[in-house]
Amino acid sequence: MLILLLVLYFCLLTYVSNRTGKNDSDADFFLGNRRSPWWAVAIGMVGASVSGVSFVSVPGWVPASSFSYMQMVLGFLVGYVIVAFLLLPIYYNSGNVSIYSFLSSRLGNSGRKTGALFFLLNKLMGAAVKFYVAAYVLYQLSDIDLLPFPVFVLLCVSFVYFYTYRGGIRSIVWTDLLQTLLMVVSLLLLLHKALSLMDLDWMSGLRYVADSDMSRIFFFGDGSARNYFWKYFVSGAFVVVVMTGLDQDMIQKNLSCRSLREAQRNMLSYGLLFIPVNLLFLALGLLVASYYGVQSLPATGDALLPHFVRESGMAVLVCFSVGMLASSLSSVDSAMTSMTTSFLSDILGKDMGQLSSHFRHRVHLGVAAVVCLVVILLDFVRSDHAIDVIYQLVSYLYGPLLGMFAYCVCHRNGSKVDSPWVLLVAVVSPLLSYVTAEGLRASFGYNMGYELLLLNGAITYLGILCLRWITSVGRS
Repeated sequence: MLILLLVLYFCLLTYVSNRTGKNDSDADFFLGNRRSPWWAVAIGMVGASVSGVSFVSVPGWVPASSFSYMQMVLGFLVGYVIVAFLLLPIYYNSGNVSIYSFLSSRLGNSGRKTGALFFLLNKLMGAAVKFYVAAYVLYQLSDIDLLPFPVFVLLCVSFVYFYTYRGGIRSIVWTDLLQTLLMVVSLLLLLHKALSLMDLDWMSGLRYVADSDMSRIFFFGDGSARNYFWKYFVSGAFVVVVMTGLDQDMIQKNLSCRSLREAQRNMLSYGLLFIPVNLLFLALGLLVASYYGVQSLPATGDALLPHFVRESGMAVLVCFSVGMLASSLSSVDSAMTSMTTSFLSDILGKDMGQLSSHFRHRVHLGVAAVVCLVVILLDFVRSDHAIDVIYQLVSYLYGPLLGMFAYCVCHRNGSKVDSPWVLLVAVVSPLLSYVTAEGLRASFGYNMGYELLLLNGAITYLGILCLRWITSVGRS
């Protein structure tokens, strides 16, 4: 049944992709000729951000962490405002396909390549983790004994390649819109099933969730705890700045809008939509945990919701599978396109307007192959909370990007630091951050959460300032 669903789903995406991207030129692959409606981009970005990880990880967090994740989601709003009114004008005024070209203005070509390398590494790992969770859960639910998991992953990634290699960002805007709508419908159907099992309607279910101890959002007590409000809130703002504002994947969709004003409208609308979607995920986790009883949960973490789905019949299984497919594919397809764009523009230095279709297809195929390989390798390393793994990766790999962009924004009129040592600063910064975090934990019992991102960015920023001082001394 699930195999047939997969085939039908990929056929639908391929049809939509061909319809929306059939008249696009090679240059349109990257920015869609700046014709994307802002509302379509905003809705599609929700699905790309949520991914299949949220479908299992966010509900699975509730028994242990209540609704504390919403503290971070509220911090996201501040981040979206910063991206909309500080970073988007910079990117639109530059007129470039890649946002990392901005780094070359103050850090030279080495800075641009360093930023692109860290983006590619983080996007590769993040997309692979998200896709792995969805593929592994669907593989387990489908009970395909004759098909090895690596072959299942290869087939899925191949389908994604076939519906993205031609249309590019314009096709992805519309396929992501479709997939986000399917994801929300599937989520609502799963909520309806959970409510019916507990003999609740929508209004009584809302009161049940509001009155539950697990729906607590704000935690102000222990400042050293990871779920302390200000740690989550401030970290959430900066997570958005790096995961959206410094991410070629997300910004490339915004650059496909008709104007800067529409891109800003899209960014703010997308941020507001993120709140109710995450509340629905958390409510689903609370209802499922309550249905089983917190003290007698048959599964924990990422395994909780799949266990509930497996026991709830074929209709629930189909809804869950569609939601997982929609959320995970809308994430990995745009990731592959943005990685292709950054590799061609920043690493190889190609002129996007003069690029041949044949060469672009080869690079895009290579990106798909690397994503497929990393997903297969992740089968040997598993975590109970995949979304936590993703945010930890962001703290270490996007921290240097935060420091580099902060330097370029704050020192637009300063002397240029065009040094190959920028790469060394970006590599050493995450290592120093890790050592500092472990030292604080061992010496003072302070557990650093996602504020590690700020520490990482600050170390990179100070490292670049030192490079500028050394360079100026050398010139003197």
